[in-house]
Parts: sequence; C-alpha cells; structure tokens
Amino acid sequence: MAGLPRPKAAAPVRKNSMRPPPRPSTMRAGSAAPPSRMDRSGATSPTNSVVSVATTQGGAKRQKMDYDRDDEETNINVVVRCRGRNEREVRENSGVVLSTEGGVKGTSLELSMGPSALSNKTYHFDKVFSSAADQAMIYDDVVTPILDEMLAGYNCTIFAYGQTGTGKTYTMSGDMNETYGMLSDAAGIIPRVLHSLFTKLEIDDAESSVKCSFIELYNEELRDLISADDNVKLKIYDDKSKAGHATTLVQGMEESHIQSAVDGIKLLQQGSHKRQVAATKCNDLSSRSHTVFTVTAYIKRTGDDGEDYLCAGKLNLVDLAGSENIQRSGAENKRAAEAGLINKSLLTLGRVINALVDRGSHIPYRESKLTRLLQDSLGGRTKTCIIATVSPAKSNLEETISTLDYAFRAKNIRNKPQVNQKVNKKTLLKEFTAEIEKLKSELISTRQRNGVYLSNEAYEEMKVEGESRRILSEEQAAKIEAMEINLRNKVQELYSLTSSFMSLKKENEGTKVVLDETQSVLDQTEFVLNNTRQSLAEEKVLRQAHQSTEEKLSAVGSELISTLGKTVLDVGGLHDKNRRKSDLQSLNRNTWGLSQAQVSEVTSLVENRVEEFRTQQQDLMAAVSARMQSFVEGELQKLSSTQSFLVANVAEFEGSEKEVAQQTSSAKEEMDNVLEEIKVLREQVKNQVGIGLQGLSAAAERISAEVISELGSFHTQLHGSYSSLGRDFKSLFEELLKHVNAQKEEANSLREKLAAASELATQSSDAVSVRLDEVLREEREKAASDRQSLLSQITSLVMAQGEAQDTRLGEKIEAVRQDITTSKDAFEASQSQYALGMDAWNAKEVALVEEVLRSRETLKSKLKEDWMAANKHNSSLQVSTKSVHEETVRIVDEQMKDISNQMQALDDFVTRARSQNAQHHDSHTQSLSNLSSTVKSSYDNIGTHFNATYERVRDLGHEMLVKQNSLQEALEPLETVLRQPLAELRSNIATARFAEYQPTGATPQKVQYQYPTELPRTEQHEKLLAALRNPASSPSKNTSKPTTVPATFDDEMEGVITEIAPLRDSSASVPPLSHDNRPITSGSLREIDPNINVASIIEHPSTAKSHSLGGDGLSKDTQELFKRSVTGIGKLPVLRGKKSTGVLPAEGRENVNILAQGTARRRSPRTG
Repeated sequence: MAGLPRPKAAAPVRKNSMRPPPRPSTMRAGSAAPPSRMDRSGATSPTNSVVSVATTQGGAKRQKMDYDRDDEETNINVVVRCRGRNEREVRENSGVVLSTEGGVKGTSLELSMGPSALSNKTYHFDKVFSSAADQAMIYDDVVTPILDEMLAGYNCTIFAYGQTGTGKTYTMSGDMNETYGMLSDAAGIIPRVLHSLFTKLEIDDAESSVKCSFIELYNEELRDLISADDNVKLKIYDDKSKAGHATTLVQGMEESHIQSAVDGIKLLQQGSHKRQVAATKCNDLSSRSHTVFTVTAYIKRTGDDGEDYLCAGKLNLVDLAGSENIQRSGAENKRAAEAGLINKSLLTLGRVINALVDRGSHIPYRESKLTRLLQDSLGGRTKTCIIATVSPAKSNLEETISTLDYAFRAKNIRNKPQVNQKVNKKTLLKEFTAEIEKLKSELISTRQRNGVYLSNEAYEEMKVEGESRRILSEEQAAKIEAMEINLRNKVQELYSLTSSFMSLKKENEGTKVVLDETQSVLDQTEFVLNNTRQSLAEEKVLRQAHQSTEEKLSAVGSELISTLGKTVLDVGGLHDKNRRKSDLQSLNRNTWGLSQAQVSEVTSLVENRVEEFRTQQQDLMAAVSARMQSFVEGELQKLSSTQSFLVANVAEFEGSEKEVAQQTSSAKEEMDNVLEEIKVLREQVKNQVGIGLQGLSAAAERISAEVISELGSFHTQLHGSYSSLGRDFKSLFEELLKHVNAQKEEANSLREKLAAASELATQSSDAVSVRLDEVLREEREKAASDRQSLLSQITSLVMAQGEAQDTRLGEKIEAVRQDITTSKDAFEASQSQYALGMDAWNAKEVALVEEVLRSRETLKSKLKEDWMAANKHNSSLQVSTKSVHEETVRIVDEQMKDISNQMQALDDFVTRARSQNAQHHDSHTQSLSNLSSTVKSSYDNIGTHFNATYERVRDLGHEMLVKQNSLQEALEPLETVLRQPLAELRSNIATARFAEYQPTGATPQKVQYQYPTELPRTEQHEKLLAALRNPASSPSKNTSKPTTVPATFDDEMEGVITEIAPLRDSSASVPPLSHDNRPITSGSLREIDPNINVASIIEHPSTAKSHSLGGDGLSKDTQELFKRSVTGIGKLPVLRGKKSTGVLPAEGRENVNILAQGTARRRSPRTG
C-alpha cells in the first residue's frame, strides 16, 4: 500500500521553467509508488528534458499560442563518413565502390553500381569525409558549431547511423583514455565535446552546472548505464502537461553532475563497459544496443535589467547499433534475436524518416522505443545532425546503398529549433521552495503512515480512471475554448451587422433629402429645356445657311485647286527643261574632258611602251651579238689550244710509254696511295659536276623567268589596251562610228606587237637551246679533262664511266630540247589561234558597227570573251614555260642523284681495287701495249672531233649575225605602224565637236489663268433669325447689349457649342457668334447644373468679351432660383465636381451629327 498524494499535489502544476532536478533521485509528479520504489524519479527524455516556451506568466491560452508559434524551419544536417577497408576486406580482395569528390572533404560522393548498371549513383550531402579524415577533422567541422548552438540555449542531437562495422562507435566514443590530461588522436566526439565544453565554460567565467546521463536500449528494453542498480528497467511516458508540445519522460533515469571533463569521461567509460558488445563475422566488437549520452549545461546570465537568468542547453550524443545481414554476420540464436530487434528499430526509424519527408499525417514514433527517444530530434524543436558511416568495400554494397538512401531522405526532414527560455532566478527559487514543501509533506505522510492505503489493483484502477478523467477534462476544456472563440466571432459579426445597418439607415435618410432636391432641380431643368428647344431651332436655320455657303465655297475652292494644279504642272515642266539642258551641258563637258585626257594618256602610254620595247630589243640584240661573238672567238681559241695540246700530248705519250715499263715495279706500292686519293678526286668530281648542273639549272631558271617576264609584260600591256578600249566604248559611244578605222589600225598594231612578242619568245627558246648545247659541251670537255687526268691510273674505268655519263647526259639534254621544241610548237599554235581570234574579232567589229544602236551590250560581252581567250592563251604560255623550268630542275636533280650513285659505286670499286691490286699488277704490263694503240686511236678521234666542232662554232657566229640584221630590220616599221596612227587619233579627238541641245516640244506656253477672286459670305445671324421670328417684317436694326443664358449640352454633341436666346426679351436682336477655341466639357442627360460657366458665350465680334451666368440678361428671381438650386445640388454625390452640363430634347437628337458638322465649320474665321 502507498499513500496517495495530497489534493494540492495531484493538481497539474504549470511549470514553464527549465531547471536541473534538485537531486539525482526525485519522484515523478503524480506517482504513487511505495517508499521502496521512491529512490528513482521520473525524468524527462534525454532528447526533450528541457522545454522551450515563450513566457512564464499568463493563462493557458497564451501558453498554447506561444507553443504554436511557427519558428524558422531548418533541414537536418547530414554528414557522411567513409572508412577505409579493414583487414578482412583486404584479405577478401573486395573492390572499392565509393569515391569522394574534393579530396578529404567534399559535398558529394559517387557510388559505382557495377558494369551491368547504366550509370553510377552520385549523392550530395552537407559534408562528405573520405577515409583520410581523422577524428579531429570530424569534430572541428561538424560538432564544434553544434556545441556553440547548445551553449546558446538550443537542444541539439548528434547520432551516428550505418551498417555494423563501419565505425559508428569509433566516431562517437573512440579512444577514451587520456595521457597527462591530453586526449588521444583517436578520441571520439563525446570525449572531445566534454573537454571543449568545460574549456568554453572556463573562458566564459560564468556560474554553470553540467550533468550527464547515459542510457542503453537493448532488445527494446531501456537500461541506465551509470546507475549502480543494473536490474532496474526504465520506462518511457508522455508528459502532456506542456500545452501544445508533448514530451517524453524516462522514469528512473539517473543524471549525474560532473565538475570536469575527466568526470564525464569516467562516466562514459563505466557505461561503455556495461554496454552489450559481441563478436560477429563483420565486426569483432559489434555493439548490440543503442546508447544515448546526454550532456545538459546550465549557465547563469545577467540580463539588461540586472536580473539573473538561467540558460539551459542540451546535447544528445546517440550511438546506434548497426544494421546487419544475419547471413553475412553469422549471428545465431541470441545474436540473431538481437540483430532482428536492432533491424526492427532501425526499420521503424526509416519509416519515421520517410513519413517526415513525405509530410504524412501520422508519424509512427510509438512503434519503437528508439523513435520515441528521438521524437523531438526528428521533426521537433531540436537541431539535429546525422553522421552516416559507410564502408567502401564492394561486398557491403547493398548496406551502403541503404544507408546512403536513408541519409539522403533524412536531409529533407525539417525541424523547428527553439531557444530554451531563460528562467528568472526568483522564479526558480519559488519553484524549488514549492517542490521542497511538496516533498516534505510526502515524506511526513510516508513516515507517519496516516494516509489512505490501497491495493495495487485498486491503485492501478484509480490511476486509469484518473487518467481517463484528465483526458476527458482536457477535451471538455478544448471544446469550451473553441465555443468561446466561436461566441466571440459571433459577437463581432453582430456588431459589424449593427454598424452596417446604422450606416445604411443614415445613407437612406440622406438619399431622401437628395431626391427631394433633385426633383426641384428637374422642374427647373424643364423650364430651361423649353428655351433650349427654341435656341435649337434658331441654330438649325443658321446651320443651313452656313451649309449653303460652304457648298458654294467648296465649288469655288475646287476650281481654284484645279487651276493651281495645272499651274504647278506647267512650272514643273519648265524646271525640267532647264534641268535637262544643264545636265546635258555638264555631261558633254565632262565627257569631252575625260575623252581627251584618256586618249592623250593612252597614246602617250603606247608610244612610251613602243619606244621602251624598241630600246630593250636593240639592247638585247646588241648583248646577244656581243656575247655570241665573244663566245665564238673564245671557243675557237680554246679549240686551237686544245689541238696543240693534243699534238704535244701525243709526243709525250710516246716517251712515257717507254718509261712505264721501268715504273711498273714501283706502281704496285703507289697504287694504294692512288686509291686513297681517288676518294678525294671523287668528291672534287662530284662537286664540279654539281656546280655545272646547278649552273644549268640556274640558267634554265633565268631563261624561264625572262620568258615569263616578257609574257607578263605583254599580258599587262594587252590588259591595259583592253581596259582603255572598254572605257573608250563607254565614254565615247556616240563617236564610235567616227573612230572605227582608227580602232582597226590599233588592232593591227596590237597584232604586230603580239607577233613581235612571239618572235621574242621564239628567240628566247632558241637561246635556251643554245645554252643547253653550251652546257652539254662544257660538261663533255670537263669530263674529257677529268678522264685525261685519270688516264694514267684507271684508263679503262674512267672511259667506261665517261661514256655512260655522256650517254645519259645526252639523253637528258635531248629530252629537254624536245620539251623546248614542244613548248615552241604550242606557243606558235597559240599564236595562230590568237591570230584567228583577232580576225574573228575584226569581222564581229564590222558587224557591230552596223548594229551599234541596238546591241551595245553584245559588244561588251564579245570584248570580254576575247579578253578571256587571250588571257587563257597567255596563261597556257606561262604554264608551258614553267613546266620547262620544272623539267630542267628535275633532270638536274636526277643527274645529281645518278652522280651520287656513281660516286658510291666508285667507293665500292676503290675498296675492291685495294684487294685486287696484286692481281692487276701482273696483267698491267700486258695492258700497256694495248693501251698505247688505243690512246693513239683515241687521239686521232679527238682531233677529228675538234675539227668538226671548230667548223660548227664558226657557222654559228655567221648565223647569229644574219639573225641580228633581220631583227634590226624588223624594228624599223614600228615608227610608221604605231606612232603615226596614234598622232592621227589625238588630232581627231582634238577636232571633235560638242553635242547641241535638241528641243523636245514639251515646254509649256504662257497661259492667262482665269479664276474667281471673291468668296460668298453668309448673311448676318441677326437678319436670318429676324426673318425666322418675323417673316412678315424686316429685321430689327436695334443693337442692344447682348445677354447670356445657360447653355445646354448633350452627350452625343461633345465638342458642339450651342447659343441660347434671351429668356425675357424675345424681340432683341442677336449679334453674330464668335468662334473662339474654348475648352468644351461634356455632360450627361441625368446631370444638370444651372449654375455653370457657360462654355459657349454669345459674343459680338468687335468686343469678344466673356460673360458670366449672372449677367444683365437674367432677372433677380431667376438668379435666386439658380442659387437655391446650387445649394441643393451640392449635396448630390453624383453631381459633385460636374460643370457645363445640360439636356437636349429627345426629338432633336436626329440632328445632332449635322449640327456638330455645321458648328465645326463655323469655327474658322470669316474673312470674306
């Protein structure tokens, strides 16, 4: 039996403060446990033992509103830590499937799904740490900001989640041993938090208190790891005493105050020793339970008002048991049951995360004690951080994917962190005093045993009944509060309806007054309407008169416009004639000046070109003649000296033949030295031959360049001639018939120039051929001299090589000569084709003269075609010349290659000759006799060849003299063929005449125009109105002072001004209207204001003064009537601010448009 608490204690106590419990063991409020069970109190859940509220005073409704206040939502912070492969995974050779971006720290990681997957998975988190990250890095980047927020008064939670064996316990606890007060490098988050917390508190130098709790959830049973009694099981209750925010309470949980970080680490070590740990295949020290290590700090702060306040913050450090695959971990029996319960709680945690992310209506917190403990950390008022630990091994791929998916979904959970309320010191002392008094009374009741004792069954039944009544009371209180709110809303609605009714009533009374005043205004308006009708009839007569006048003015204006149009056309024709004459004169003057300048320039250019060509030709012939003369004389001298040399050599050879027999014995020893010297001679021969071939190539290049230069100059000259012809045809088209003969002569001169250029190209080709013969002869002479120098050593070898070289060189030169001949033939064919084209052009020119007036464009196209043909021929000549040069260069290159090959063969021969020297020594004596006869016959042949060469060179000199004379004779006719026609062309141009202007007959004659000079005028308005009012009498001559009356307007007559007749004196005459441009305001048929500023005033043209409504034309009664009307109309809200409004009779609306037109016409001043 146990004593029931007193009624005062049974009532719910409203406590909004956050304070530490007065001692480690206190009773839970409302419990009736016997004394033997009172050593442990009901404590709040470690995740929500400190409650956040907004005020400590006020009623239940105010408190509920404070709890329901929407604070700023924040997402859960998610961090991923990847460990390295352990020894077991290394032994199994399990691959790595995780890779982090950004090195040690980053924000994303990539998961390789294998070769069969379409692509890899990439996850993005707040922070991602690779296996290289140490404990200090994790703590500094993740935990330090959370610790600062905890000291600022927030409730914070950090829990590690992941597969078994991935390092959750290592991350949270790590190495808990200390060395001389220093933490190990492997220390986890909890030891570092304790050290940092006390360091910050010491720096802050404020009064503080820190307490810790350490509980374990094993097989869905709660156990206190720092309690001395290990058999006491803890229970979780919901504390709904806090309005709007239910909290979880853990009954019997012990909280221990610590003074330093060492005390906290000792508690952590004690609890860790009691924790359930077992070995599996995945982890040798696998945690088989979930643990929650809670650190609560209370700090005294001094407010601005000097009062002391207590600020509380809480940090929950949760180490979850790892999820595991029973088949892989090898768990059996008890371990398998543990794994099942662990997976169940983690599965429930995943369902809670999914429900929070999806914002479901029901969150399954109650399906597991783990989720109940973490209820406020997931979707509550706590700042939460999840550290997901994963393995990089491929063997753990499924668990890694599950962990990353849960962590990625948990990112979307949104909490509403709230700062814990600062509790006043006085309020805390009052609560402590009340708590002490309650405990004292309970203690006295227990000691005296004077209370009521019940059985356990009756006590439990009473508890259930009391709980039911409490719930019913709360529901009734909620209903009453809702009904009070509805009642207040209804009262507010009733008050609004009453106010609306009173305002509508006042508006109705005011509307009645306005209606009465409007009725009086309507009566007055009917009075004004009658006068307006009469005014409208008068205005109609005036409009018709003006309309008739305007028709007459329109006819006169049409006639004037027609006359003016004709005049403008005539004047335009005159101006056109003057402009044509001026343009023609300018054109003739410009054309004549351009023609003279062009003809002078072209003829001067042609004469200069001819003179230059003649000078160049003469210089060229002189140079060629001198060169050939010197060449022939030199060759003759050389041949004479060579013949003498041959004769002397024959005599010397006969003497040497006798000495050879004596020197045969010494030749064997000198042969080796000779063979070594052959190499040097081989290089010299090669260089000399290369120099000769390069000279040949340079000569061919120079010759081809000269040919191309000559062709280019001819091409440029021809292009200039064609361009000048084109400009002449454009600028002197009218004089084309006069200069046809001159153009024909110019074409003949161009043909002769082309023939001269062709002859020059032929001569250049002959010169190339001669140069090639000269090069061939020089090469042969050089080869003969080389053979002569080597004749004493290797006569037979040199002769064979020389003959082969002579044969190849002759073939190559013959091929070049044939190419030159082919090029010459092609050039002659092109020349003949060009001559044919020129003949065809002359024939077409004759036909063009006959059709020049109708086919000018045909002439241009033919000229262009001829130019393209000439250009094509010129291009073909240049291509042929270039091909000759390229072929010569190619032949020279091939000859150089052949010489190199021959020199290489000579080297090989020298090597062989050195080994066969002894054999040749025996046969050399026999060869000398044969050599003597051979040399004699060779000398005879060479003498014969020199004689023939001498004759050919002499004939060549005579032939060159003949050709020089023929070329000199060909240059003489240029003076008569070109220069004389050009002089005649200049004289013809100088005597040309200007074109005179030819009359066209379009110049108009002078005409005397007849048109009206006076415009019809409308009669004065007073006469017209007098005739309308008194048809039988003449209009009155009285010119009394005009009077003004209100004007009326219609919505359909916007912009129309209507003049109103006098109200009383109908016989007074009306002066003409003055049509000045005044602003016009439009009105409505329902809106009338008699006291208006009339926009249209009856004015006299001589005075043009504006009159107000209260003028002399209105009686005093009428003025008073208008004043009373203004007083009443001012109360109408619909008429406020309206001016210049009026009414027109309904029967007059069909004339509104016509009246508007007539009035618009009258706005122009009548000047007569």
